[in-house]
This record gives sequence, structure tokens and C-alpha cells, in this order.
Amino acid sequence: MKPMHAAAALTFALAATASAQETPLAAHLPAGALLTLETNGAGPAFDRLTGLIGGVLDSASDLGGGDLEASGAMLRGFSGVLADSVGREGVAGVFTVQGKGGSFMPALLAVARTGDLSTELFSSFIPRKKGARVGEYPFVRSGDLFAGQANGLVYLSSDKALLMSYLGRLSGKTAPTLAASAPYAQATGAAGRVQLGAYLNFSATAKVIRGQFAQFKLPRLLSPVVDALDTLGQVAGGLTTTDAGLNTVSAQVVNTAGKDRPLARLLTHTTDFGVQNVIPADAEAVQATACAPESNAYAARWLTRLDLLEPFGFLTDSQLASHLERAGQYLGSECAQVTLAGGTRAGLDQSDPLAALATAVTYQSVRDRAAAEAHLPEYARSVNEAIAGLRGTLKGTLGDLMKGDMAGMDEDGVAAMMAAGSFDQIDEMLAGLKMVYAFEGDYLITAFSEEALQAALAGKDAPLAQDPAFQAAGLTLAGSGGWAYQPDLADVSGDDLLGSLPPEMQDAELNETLGPVMDAMAGLVNRYDGMTSQRSVEGNVIIGKANVKYRW
Repeated sequence: MKPMHAAAALTFALAATASAQETPLAAHLPAGALLTLETNGAGPAFDRLTGLIGGVLDSASDLGGGDLEASGAMLRGFSGVLADSVGREGVAGVFTVQGKGGSFMPALLAVARTGDLSTELFSSFIPRKKGARVGEYPFVRSGDLFAGQANGLVYLSSDKALLMSYLGRLSGKTAPTLAASAPYAQATGAAGRVQLGAYLNFSATAKVIRGQFAQFKLPRLLSPVVDALDTLGQVAGGLTTTDAGLNTVSAQVVNTAGKDRPLARLLTHTTDFGVQNVIPADAEAVQATACAPESNAYAARWLTRLDLLEPFGFLTDSQLASHLERAGQYLGSECAQVTLAGGTRAGLDQSDPLAALATAVTYQSVRDRAAAEAHLPEYARSVNEAIAGLRGTLKGTLGDLMKGDMAGMDEDGVAAMMAAGSFDQIDEMLAGLKMVYAFEGDYLITAFSEEALQAALAGKDAPLAQDPAFQAAGLTLAGSGGWAYQPDLADVSGDDLLGSLPPEMQDAELNETLGPVMDAMAGLVNRYDGMTSQRSVEGNVIIGKANVKYRW
């Protein structure tokens, strides 16, 4: 061969090798994955996350937690291995393989690109013994797994045939691949590239479940569950870190051919939002959803299925399914779960289980105010009477337990004493629950605390829609599937976090030990500066995007 021709051939070979190295790992995975966890150029994400945790450990060490210094050093060393392997690219997937009797069973297959550091480390975990080979890719059995390493890849699987199938594709065998399959391609294509991602095929999972139940008659109660699972279709998405925080994206491809047609309609419903005009501007979190009017009837059908299994009779006593179905006749397409001012700190108060309820309210748009005003008194009365009845049922259950076990004070008697304390806490919480409601314009506000309801009504004159920070978020409120908004919250202290621990952990000596850690954790929490998210619908594809502000 002439020197010029040899040089050209070498250049072509190197280019081909480089091109092969750039081929996404999913391009050679077998088709039909139920679930994948994927990384792609995730080194920056691992650096930020491990740097953040390492900084907390260092701070805690400086404040008195000397034992944490070694943990920080170990974490940074592990970070280097991550960056040199899955930080480049990695995929772990759950696939179906044929088991005994023709049934299909889940199996794991994972692969990652490696650099010099990670290659050396992983090679030390792979047994040096005679194994098998597919093309240029050797593998050996290691415990319950099959693992190998070659050509810049490390790979393992819980099933030998699955691993050989993958290595065969790597070696040039033509066979269906995950990347070329329509469900995966549509979902991941709509989501786009992310640093840390996942893919879940609900429809394929439903098919596997049906196959398992085919060996005996599918229980009638489970059939609607499988139908709903099938209708969920496929979901892909993940997150990408940035200097200013992180962005998340998800894409759900709803299976419109699924048997649960109402669920498909609910998932893809959109509306024009106006609820921001009645939510107080100082709300600490808002999750707004386009809820189709038929969503109440849909929920009622599920409650009816579960009614016979509910042990305390609450669903029957409250007639909740019936009331939800009636409410669907006058409620509109806007729903919002709102945490009012003070809700974050209230959630940290473990001594008062009702504290968080004093800041939690629900908004729903109303299409027929007269029908709502006629129905809601009966609805609230029924729910509140059922809550009171539930307290009596639980007390009766506790009484029977105490009579049967307390007399001998054996091990069961001790358990009964512990159960008594738990029942007392639950009883205290139920005693403070009361469904209350009010109207504000075209919206119904409901809560289980009069304090929360009055706080929501008091803030109506300074609505969220007029808040400059909310306006600057630029959320799409017309023709939307939903949105979420959380402003930059007030800082918390280490003492606040210590106070959130259960009462049994409120000990002066323990607090002295945990204090430095909680101070460092508070610093980590306070770096969070707010979040916005948006959900849009295009045909049967639901796109969700969120922007989280965080100071790494």
C-alpha cells in the first residue's frame, strides 16, 4: 500500500472509531425497555452536587463535626470516579426477558463509558477468570451478575442472554434497538437532551403485567389499574444543572389507544387560568392544574372501587364519591393547591400536626354558583360528620386492643401502649379537622382550617397576579395544562431544622451533636431562591418544564 493510501486509510479508521464512540449508548440497547436511567455529559451536575454536599460536610466539620472531614474527602474522591464514568455517559435499564413457562421477567442491563481512572477501578471488580466473548467484548460471571469491560465501556447484566444480545448489537449485529423504537424516540425526542434523565414505558409495563395475569384470571379490581397504567403511555425527562440552578423537562406521550379514555382526556386537558387574580401575593407555593370537569366523576369511580376495602368506613359514611360526582356538575377547569404565608415554617413544627393545615387551601373555579351554594352545606356537613365518626371508630379499635393486651402487660401489651400514643396523636389531628369553604368571585376556596380560610380571604386585595416577581416569571396562563410558582422564601436557621425533629429526638445532648450539621443544612436550604414550572399540551404529548433557582 502506498504511504498516501495508508495515511488515508488510517485517517478513515480513526474517524470511524471516533464516530462510534460518539454514538449514544441507547443506540445499541435492545428495544423494549420498561425503564431506563441515563446520564449524558453529566460531569458538571455531579461536580455541583458532590461539591455542594462536600461543602456542607466541611462546614459541619469546621463547626465541630470533626468526624465528617474524612467523609468529605471520600466524597470528592468518589466524585472523580463518577465524572470519569457515568459522568461521561451511562445507561441502566430494566428489560423483559423470557423466563420459565414462557412468562416474562424483568432483568437489568447497565453500561457506561470509562476513562483511565474509572477503567482501572472497574477492572479491579471484574473477576479475572475464563468467561465468554461476543465479538470483541468479553464478559464473566460475577456472583449473580455478568460483567465485562472493553473498548472504553464497562457493562453488566443480571441476565446472560440479555447481555449477549446487547454485545451482539455492539459488534454489528442487526436487531431492533431502543433508540429506534417509536415509543422511546418520541418521548425522549420531545424531552430533548438532559444531563440526568429517565424513561418509563407504562404501556409496556402494563403489557408485562397482563402477561403475568394471563396465567390465571385477572382480578376484576386490578383490571382498571392496568388499563390506567397502559393509558399513561411513555414518560421521558430529567434535569440539567446550570450556574444559576437547574432546569427540568418531561415529556409524556399519552396512549390514546388505551382503554381508560377518561384518563387520557384528563391528562391532556387545558384551560385559561384566572385563579392568580384571587390568590394572595404572599403565598409561598402555588400548584395550578387544568382539571377537567369530569375529573371529579373519575375520582368518584375510583373511590367506589376502593370503598369495600377501606377498613374504617370513612368513604361510606361521608358519601365522598357521590359528593365528588355532584360537585363535578358545577365546578370548572381550574384547580390550585396553595400554601399561604408561613406555611414553610409551619411544616417544620412537629409538635403540632395541624400547623401546616392552617396555611393550606384549595381553589377551584365554579361554573354554576347557585348549584354550588345549594350543595356545599350538605357536602361539608357529611365530611365533618364522617371525620367525627372516624374518631369514634379509632377509639373503639384502641379500646379493643387495650382490653385484649393490656391486662397481661406482655410484649403485645407493650405494643398496645405504644399504639395508644399513636392513636392519641391521630385523634388530636382529627379533632382539629373541619371542612370549611367560601366563595371569592368565580372561585370556591376550601380548607380544613378556619384560620387558613380567613387568611386566604384576607389576602384577596393584593393578588398574586399583581405581584412584580410573579409577572416577571412570564408564565403562560392561557391554553395551559398547568403551572407552578414559588418565590424566594425566607431563610431558615439550624435551630428551625432542629425543631422539626420528632419530639423523641429533642434532647439537649443530641442537639449539641446535631447542631453543626443542622446549621450547615440550613445554609444549603437557604441557597434555594424559588421555582417556576409550566405544562403545555400538544396533541397527546404533555411537555413539562421547570426552572429552579439555586446558588451552588
